[in-house]
Amino acid sequence: MTTLTDTGRAHLTSTLDQREQVLRDEIRAGLTRMRVEGYEDLLSGASDAGDESMASLITDITNAEVVRDATELKDIFAAKARLAASTYGVCVDCDAPIPYARLVAYPTAKRCLACQQAHEEKRNPARRS
Repeated sequence: MTTLTDTGRAHLTSTLDQREQVLRDEIRAGLTRMRVEGYEDLLSGASDAGDESMASLITDITNAEVVRDATELKDIFAAKARLAASTYGVCVDCDAPIPYARLVAYPTAKRCLACQQAHEEKRNPARRS
C-alpha cells in the first residue's frame, strides 16, 4: 500500500525512535524539575507580587513543555502503529502516498500536504488567505 522503500522505512523508523528517546528524556527532566523546583521552592524568599508572577510563569512554562512533548510522543506512537499496520506514508484522508520528503521533514505526518492544508483551514477558518 505504501511506496516507501525498505531503506526509507528503516531511516524513518530510526528517526522516530531517536525522537521518542529525546522526548522521553525531556519529559522526565521536566517532571523532575516540577518536583524539585516546586512553586513553593521558587517562591522561597519572595517578597513581592513580581516574584510570585515569575514563579507562576516558570511553573506554567514547565507544564506547557511537558504537555507539548507528551503530545508529540503520542504522535510518534501513532506513526509507529501506522508503520506496524503498513499504512504509514499513506494519507488518512485521501489514501494518496505521502511524499518521502514530507515524511523526512515531518515523520509523524498522517496527511499529504494538500489534505493537511485543508484540515488546518477547517480548524481555523480565520487563517484562509
